[in-house]
Amino acid sequence: MYKTISIHLQGTPFQIEEGAYEILRNYLDRLKKILHNQKGSEEIIQDVELRMVELFTKLLLPSKKVIEQTMVEEVLAILGNPEIFGEDEPTTAKETYTTSEARVDKRLFRDEENAILGGVLAGFANYMNWDVTVIRAVYVLLIIFGGFGFPLYIVLWIITPKAKTSFEKLQMKGKPVNLESMKSEIENAADRIQKKSKAWTNKIKEENGLQNGLKKLIRIISVFFGLFALFLGTAFFITAIVFLLGDPDFIPAQINGEFMSFGDFGTLILESTTDSDYLIWGIIFTASSVIGLLWLTGIRAIFSFKSSIIRYSSLSLIFMMVVGIVLLSITGAKTGRAFAINGEIEKELFTVDTTVLNLNFDHATGVDKQGFKTISRGDRGVIKVANKRIYLHGIEIEYRKSADSIFHIKQYFTANGRDHQKAILKAKHIDFKTKLVGKTVQANTFYTFPVSDKLRDQKVKLIVEVPQNRKVKVNGKIVYPFLEDELDTKVEENSHAYIHSDGEYDSW
Repeated sequence: MYKTISIHLQGTPFQIEEGAYEILRNYLDRLKKILHNQKGSEEIIQDVELRMVELFTKLLLPSKKVIEQTMVEEVLAILGNPEIFGEDEPTTAKETYTTSEARVDKRLFRDEENAILGGVLAGFANYMNWDVTVIRAVYVLLIIFGGFGFPLYIVLWIITPKAKTSFEKLQMKGKPVNLESMKSEIENAADRIQKKSKAWTNKIKEENGLQNGLKKLIRIISVFFGLFALFLGTAFFITAIVFLLGDPDFIPAQINGEFMSFGDFGTLILESTTDSDYLIWGIIFTASSVIGLLWLTGIRAIFSFKSSIIRYSSLSLIFMMVVGIVLLSITGAKTGRAFAINGEIEKELFTVDTTVLNLNFDHATGVDKQGFKTISRGDRGVIKVANKRIYLHGIEIEYRKSADSIFHIKQYFTANGRDHQKAILKAKHIDFKTKLVGKTVQANTFYTFPVSDKLRDQKVKLIVEVPQNRKVKVNGKIVYPFLEDELDTKVEENSHAYIHSDGEYDSW
């Protein structure tokens, strides 16, 4: 029968025989005495006790919960002789275990001593016993080709602990954790610190010699950057003057036979004159602040001086930019609201009983007194505005199966608005000219609506319901037959089409 004692090693409670406790206490007292005047002694003792906790935990079993003298002797044999810290040359401690039994379980830590950024890759290289250069090369490839290398690194940086103590550094490398290896790790760490210190001192000396040249290079770069900022600001200023004051006609859309200016086109989009004012002032404030900031940046970079006037001017320009962005945002939100709801209407135009329906989008006019027939349409541009109406070009055609033996031709109009009622009203305002002449449907390639309706994505579509085994011709060419495929089954081809302003027919 043996007397037991309760002890705590690094916060972990154990039951230990009294004789075993004396051996363990004497070992730790010897170690503390030897390390009394040595730097980092508390860290070493903490690491030794952590290693003891690990080894005792492995030796204890559910049926054996008390640390015996033989267990203490085994653990101390693994750790080695405390006097190793008092020797000039390390001695090899006598071990009762094989190398594999005495090794510590590896753990993944961040190795900040050999880190470029956070030590994640260096720690992984230690854990895998690989060359850290290979690991870093693979990581760069993951960033370039995989796209997930950087977020993966951040996650590992957050969740992976840093190897702080010599015990954790030995665990990271999978080396035996005993007094000899701890001493070696501490000496290596000291050497690394000394080498880094010398390298840093040499680097400072070299930089002192290159300092003047580096300052000159930085000055050249600063002047170049300043000149570029001034040039960019001036270019923006000239552009702003041309567009805001000159308001040139450059948009390929016609008003009374001429191209539109930026302001003219804005009136076709914006809901009210208030929105136009918000847009103009938003552009003025934003453009002025950008130009002013570029000029101030250029001046500061070239002349390298600081002034309260420049600082306050920069703050004022930033405030102006915020106001401009707010005005532009309000205008954009109100304009977007005007496109919120879609309205659709449909009406049947004609019914035609024939085997071949002719759709004629020929834009030729009649013969004049001199015998000439005008066949060109002129340069309308993207949009045309005349007589307080907007002209848009291009008609969509959709082919469907007819429920009976005759052709049904319908017109389909759509427009957007602030609410459904306004969207439907705008769709009803669309004017699209069609007429039936014999068995031929004649139609324009354009449609119109009032300028007051604004551009609200108005569109026109002709819906042609085709009876079985009937055909459709557009400008004399068959465009919608029923074709036989290789399996002798009937399939529809080209169920959608688009008529361009020049009468060209595209289908899909």
